[in-house]
Amino acid sequence: MEAVKSNAAAAVNPKDKEKRFSTKGIDFIITAVITLIFFLCPIFFTGLAAQGMGFEKMTLFYFLVLLGVVAWVTKGVIVGELNLKRTPLDWPILATVALYSVSTIFSVNTRDSLIGAYGSPAKGLFAVVVFALFYYLLVNNITIARIKIFFAALLSSAFLLSVFSFLQLRGIFILPLEVTKNISFNPLGSLSGLTMYLVIILPLLVVGAAQLREIFPDAGRLKVIIGRALIGASILASVIVLAILNGFTFWPVAIVGIVIVLMFFLSKIIRVSTNNLLIPLGVFLTLIIFLVLGNFQIMNRNLPAEVSLSRKASWDITKASLRENTFFGSGPSTFYYGFAKHKSPDFNATPLWNVRFDSASGALFELAATVGILGAASVVVLGLIALSIIFLTLIKTEEKRANSILLGLFASFVTAALYALLFSQNNSLILMTIVISILTLGAALAMYPESFRTLKLSFRSSAKYALALAAIFLGVSAGVVVLFTMGLKMYIADTIANRAVAAENLDTRVEMLNRATQLAPYQDSYFLTLANSYMALANREAMGGQDQTVLQNNLSLAIDSGRRAANLAPNKAGNEEALALIYENASFYTRGALEWAETLYNNVAALDPQNPTPHLRIALINMARSNAETDPGEKDFYINEAIKKYDEALAKKNDLAAAYYGKAIAYERLNNLDQAIEDLKRANLSSLGNIDYRFELGRLLFNRGVTDPRLTQTASQQIAEREIVPAGPDEEGAEPAEAISVEPTAPTGQVSNRNEDLNTAEQIFLSIILSNQNHANARYSLAVLYDKVGEAENARTMVESLLEMLTDEATKQVVRDQFANVLR
Repeated sequence: MEAVKSNAAAAVNPKDKEKRFSTKGIDFIITAVITLIFFLCPIFFTGLAAQGMGFEKMTLFYFLVLLGVVAWVTKGVIVGELNLKRTPLDWPILATVALYSVSTIFSVNTRDSLIGAYGSPAKGLFAVVVFALFYYLLVNNITIARIKIFFAALLSSAFLLSVFSFLQLRGIFILPLEVTKNISFNPLGSLSGLTMYLVIILPLLVVGAAQLREIFPDAGRLKVIIGRALIGASILASVIVLAILNGFTFWPVAIVGIVIVLMFFLSKIIRVSTNNLLIPLGVFLTLIIFLVLGNFQIMNRNLPAEVSLSRKASWDITKASLRENTFFGSGPSTFYYGFAKHKSPDFNATPLWNVRFDSASGALFELAATVGILGAASVVVLGLIALSIIFLTLIKTEEKRANSILLGLFASFVTAALYALLFSQNNSLILMTIVISILTLGAALAMYPESFRTLKLSFRSSAKYALALAAIFLGVSAGVVVLFTMGLKMYIADTIANRAVAAENLDTRVEMLNRATQLAPYQDSYFLTLANSYMALANREAMGGQDQTVLQNNLSLAIDSGRRAANLAPNKAGNEEALALIYENASFYTRGALEWAETLYNNVAALDPQNPTPHLRIALINMARSNAETDPGEKDFYINEAIKKYDEALAKKNDLAAAYYGKAIAYERLNNLDQAIEDLKRANLSSLGNIDYRFELGRLLFNRGVTDPRLTQTASQQIAEREIVPAGPDEEGAEPAEAISVEPTAPTGQVSNRNEDLNTAEQIFLSIILSNQNHANARYSLAVLYDKVGEAENARTMVESLLEMLTDEATKQVVRDQFANVLR
C-alpha cells in the first residue's frame, strides 16, 4: 500500500512542482508590477513629453497595469482556473464604467472623452477602464505580506520625493537634467500638487514612524532604527516643504489626516506605546501652529503663481451644464466645453477673464458637468461604499499585523477625498489619489473579518469555462499588445512634439510636427502648432523670398492643418479661435480669408457666448475692410459696423480697454474727435499704466487742440491693430529706444495759443517720458507741440534729445528738415 502511494506521489509531484514553480515566478511578476506602481508613479518623470509629467505617469501606469493583468491571466491559464473575488464594489464599478461609456458615446467630443483631452489623460474613459483593471488586479492578488511590501514602496517613494523637493526649494539641484534646474520643479507637476500629495502621504509616514516595529516584527533592531530614521527624515522634510510652500498648503486637510490617526491611537482601537504616541502628537501640534500663524513666510522664494477656477464659478457652470445634459453630461474630459458655454457674465469682471479652464475646483462639480448626474452619483456611491468597508474593517478586524497600515491608508484616503472635493487637481494627483484609494480598499478587503465569495472560471470544470478562460487569455494578450503599441506611438509622438516646440529653426519644427501628427493623427494640439508654424513660414517668405508659390503652399498647409485641428475637436472654442487667427493672418496674402475668419469668430461666439474677444476680432476685421475700400460711403459703413462690434464686446466686458481704444480709432476715422477722446479716456482708465493708450490720448488731444488742421499726428498702424505691451528694460535697466511711429509733418510756420487740450497733451507726453526716457514718439510729439505754440527753446531741447536717441540716419534727416526753424 505504501509503495502504491509512493508511486502515485512520484507520478504527480513533478507536474505539481513545475506548476508551483511557474506560478511562483508569475506571482513575483505581479507583486513586482504592483510594487513598482506605488514606488514609481509619485516620482517618475522624464521631462520629454509635451503634455507634462501627468501624461508620463499615466503612460507608465497603463503599461504596468496591463503587464500585471497579462501575468494574472497567464497564471490562471497555467493553474487551470481564474478566481475573481466578488466584492460589494463590483456592481458600482460596472455601473460607473457603463455610464462613462454611454457619456462618451453622446459626448461633444468623443475622441477627448475616450482617451482624455490633450494634457488630461486621467479623465478619459480609457483611464477609468484601466483604474478598474488595477482594482481587480490588486484585490485578487493581495495578501498581508504584500500589503507590507506596497506600504514600504509608498514610504520609500515619499522619502525620495520629500527630500528631493526640500533640496529643490533650497536651490540644491541634485539631478543633471536641465528641466530640474528650477526651484519650483517637482515630480508632481505643480507646487499645489506637491503640497497635496505630501499632505496625503503624511499620515502613512506618521504611522510608519510610530508603528514600524509592530508592522515588521521580524525586522532586526538595526533595520528598525534605520527605517525610523529615514521615515523621520521624510516627515521633517515634508513638514518643512509644506511650511515653505505655505501659500499653496491647505492646513485644515493636513490636520484632519493626523487627527484620524490620533483618534484611533488614543481610543486604543489600534494600540501604540506612549513613546511612539509622541510622534503623531508632535506632528499634530506643529500643523496647528502653522495653521494659527496664517500667512507666514519661511524663505523668500520667487515662486510661480497658480490659478484655478473658483468653487462658485464651478458650481454655476455645473448647474448650467446639468440643465443642458442632465443624465450623461457633455462627456468625460470635456469640462472645457461647459466652462466656455456656461460661465457666468460676472466671470469677465475677474482678472482671469481671458483664461479658458478645463478643470473645476472640486471633483463632484466636474463629474456632474461631464458625465452627468448618473455618472457623478455612481462615483459617489463607489466612494461611500469604499469608506464604509474601510471603516468597518478598522474597527472590527482582529488582524493585528497590518491594521496600523490600514489606519494610515484610511487617513490618507480621507485627505485625498477632501482635496478632490475642494480643489482642482492635475493628472499626477488624480492618478495618485486613485492608486492610494485602491490600495486602501484592497487592504481593507484583504483584512475584512468576513470572507467574500469567489467566481471561478476553470478549465477543469467544463468545456464552456475552458473556452471562456482561453478567450479571456487571448483577448487580454491581444488587447495589451495593441494598447501597448498605441501608447508607445502616442508617447513617442509627444516627445517629438515637445522637441519641435523647442526647435528654433522653423523648417525643423515643421518637419518634426509632421512626424508627430503621423504617429498620433488624433491630437488636435499638434495640428494647431503645425498650422501656426506653416503660417510663420508664409510670413517669412512674404518678408524675404517673395516666392508666391512657396508662400501660397505654406498658406494652404497652415489652413489645412488648422481645419484638421478644428474637425478633431468641433466643439472646442479655442481651436475655432486659433483657426480664425490663421485666416486673419492669411488675409494679407489671399482674398476671402477675412470672411472665413468672421465665420469662425461667430462660431467661437456661439461656443463661448460670454467671451468679448470674438466680437473684438470681428470689429478689427471690419476696420481692415474699411481700409481696403476706396469709396467713402463703404469706408464709413464698415467703420460703423466695427463700432457696433466694439459695443457688443463692451456689453460682455465693460472695462475692455482694447475695445475702447478700437472705438476711439474708429471715431477718429469718422472725424469725431470728441467721441474718440472720450473712448480713449475710458481705455486709459481700464488699462492703467498702458503707455501706448496714454500716448494715443495725448495725440488726439493735440490734434483737437491745434488750430491748423494740417498739423496733426496719425496713429501708427501697429498700435491701431492690437494692444501693445511696452518693451521691457535692457540688461542695465534702461528702456529700449523706440522708432518714431507717428508720421512726421511739415514745418508749420504758424503759432497757436495754448489751450486746455494742448496743456493736457503736454502733461501726458511728459508723464510718458518720466516712465520711459527712450520713448521717441513722446519726445517727437512734445517737439511738435512746443514748435506749434512758439516755445522754440523747449522745442529745440526735445529735438536735440530725440536726435541723440534715433539711430536711423534717414529718420534723423527728416526730423532735422522738419525742425530746421528751431535748430538754427
